[in-house]
Amino acid sequence: MRIVILGAGDIGSTLGRKWARAGHTIAFGVRNPLSEQAQSLRAELGEQILIGSPAEALAESDVVLLAVPGSAVKELIAAHAQLLNHKIVIDATNQMVKGKTAATKQWQGQGALNSLSTLQTQAPDAQVYRAFNSYAWEAFAEPIYHGIQADLFYCGPEGDARAVVEQLIAEIGLRPVRLGGLEQIEVVDEILRLWGTLALIQDWGRDNVAFKVLTR
Repeated sequence: MRIVILGAGDIGSTLGRKWARAGHTIAFGVRNPLSEQAQSLRAELGEQILIGSPAEALAESDVVLLAVPGSAVKELIAAHAQLLNHKIVIDATNQMVKGKTAATKQWQGQGALNSLSTLQTQAPDAQVYRAFNSYAWEAFAEPIYHGIQADLFYCGPEGDARAVVEQLIAEIGLRPVRLGGLEQIEVVDEILRLWGTLALIQDWGRDNVAFKVLTR
């Protein structure tokens, strides 16, 4: 599978490393392919990855992960809408300002965290899923907590694309838990608010918090 990751920050690079090691071809789309961060990834993963501009990365792809800062996502989608259409697009971006004070206001419900409306307007034929947005990158790097596998909550349509998304979640080491279609996107985003409240506001720690559903 060829996976395009738009953004090579902590989330994008962590997921890209694991998917590359699972045998996928990874193409990173970044603003500056010659940056130190991009060159470090190339040196680490070698021929398993490609690094270019977003347009170059999107030219051939099966799945696209949006992993850019929230402030950049609208411009990115608008500039590459045609290349996102008819693809599986996983939105891992969050429209929020970093910092405890600003984050507290956001987690109290001010404004949408996701980019669904922008995607549906600009790339209406994309198959959109909301996933990988509710934890810090540390949970993706090490998803086992005291011997227990963490769950990753996501939403998106039924069909063949769902199986692809669940495969990608499982390859990171998390158990995929679907909360329904895109009408449940706010529920997925509330998990981020809960995570942020515990990890950041209550100072439990970024690498100490993930969630697990228990059933009888």
